[in-house]
Amino acid sequence: MNTNVTQQAIIIGTYSQRMLVRTIHGDISFAKIKGKKIQPVCGDQVEISPIPNESDWLINKINPRKNELTRNNYSHKREVLAANITMIAVVVSDPPKPDWFIVDRYIGAAESMGVKACIICNKTDLNWENEQYKKTINTYRSIGYPVIHCSAEIQSNLDKILVHLKNETAIFVGQSGVGKSSIINQISRNSNQLTQEISRKKNEGRHTTVNSNILDLDNGGKVMDSPGVRDYSPIIDSAYKVVGSFVEIEAEGLKCKFNNCSHAKEQNCAVKEAVHNERIDPRRYESYKRLLNIIQKNNHKRY
Repeated sequence: MNTNVTQQAIIIGTYSQRMLVRTIHGDISFAKIKGKKIQPVCGDQVEISPIPNESDWLINKINPRKNELTRNNYSHKREVLAANITMIAVVVSDPPKPDWFIVDRYIGAAESMGVKACIICNKTDLNWENEQYKKTINTYRSIGYPVIHCSAEIQSNLDKILVHLKNETAIFVGQSGVGKSSIINQISRNSNQLTQEISRKKNEGRHTTVNSNILDLDNGGKVMDSPGVRDYSPIIDSAYKVVGSFVEIEAEGLKCKFNNCSHAKEQNCAVKEAVHNERIDPRRYESYKRLLNIIQKNNHKRY
């Protein structure tokens, strides 16, 4: 370790008390956090400095983020899950039964962040997609979101996922048990050995909870895992900004009589007319109204 200068690095793993970092020179090591105000997350670009007589580095500051994936935690406070990503990949399967409202909120978060989104249907070997599921999935396709069908169990169609992840920094999200980690283990199995070896040497990952990891793919992409969820609600600071999470509703909303139409209770609403005429999927519209209600309640509790 060069003990004379600070270095730039990226957070590639978050543990309970320490971070795994990779410097711009490609060296991987553990780092401690300086003070309680610094709260780095996976994907953060940080400045680190050596600690005398220790192998760990010290994280001095977080560089400005390009974007943040956030959520309302159980205390209705803002929590950052990841930073500097370019794609959100939402994984679904059955079991567990898909919660499409959660899917909507994740791809809505991608829209708010200005990053790509895709949907991965795992466990195709179980033949879980009935006609209703197919209709829902086709709705996502029709509004522009790629849908990939795969099976991590029998290693089917994983190459299609890699095509979409090429040169992207993607975070895999979704309900607990959908197989996010299983997919990631398959597509990154030839490129994550160094990180695993360092974790084993430090006894990290065995005795310490791992919150998130970034793994390199052979095609220039990077993939990040995330803990499974039962629910998810993004941080949106204004109820009127919820419409930006639903591209088809936002597009129809341009035809509304009033610029500040919430598309919920107003008369002469172009969005409600589009729902009635089935140009907008009724379930997606219901999802929009649910998120609108959640954001209104959360913002009231926060302030």
